[in-house]
Amino acid sequence: MADKIDVLLAFWQEQRESDRQMENQRATLTNIIVVIISAGLGFLAQKGLQPSMLVVTMPMVVLGIYGVMACLKSHERCAFHMRQAKWLREKISTLHPELEIEDGLRTVRHVQRTRFPLLARTRMYALWVVLHSVIAGGGAVLSGCILIT
Repeated sequence: MADKIDVLLAFWQEQRESDRQMENQRATLTNIIVVIISAGLGFLAQKGLQPSMLVVTMPMVVLGIYGVMACLKSHERCAFHMRQAKWLREKISTLHPELEIEDGLRTVRHVQRTRFPLLARTRMYALWVVLHSVIAGGGAVLSGCILIT
């Protein structure tokens, strides 16, 4: 029978891999959206702001909103996996207090927050949400400009 620590480590590794997979999926989706938007903006730059270009600008809004929702969902899933991994880490720490895992991690977090106070508080998912929001907002503004002229 497997040692308790081996079982906990296997579960911990599974949670970390699931978290990594969610981040990779988010990155891939964002890359696809950015490539599509870039192509659309290039096409728009060639043709100008005319009514027929609403077929380019309106999907920008939809893709931006979809990107925001996907980033938020990805963050929710990552938080779920990280909470499980944290619980497992704490369980390992309880079984082997001599490793001082939690104290060491607390020290590292403190040093990191002291060295990078603003960046340590900035959430990565929020930056991705802002990027996708700008895409949606840009599409809305361009669509508005087309409709007004």
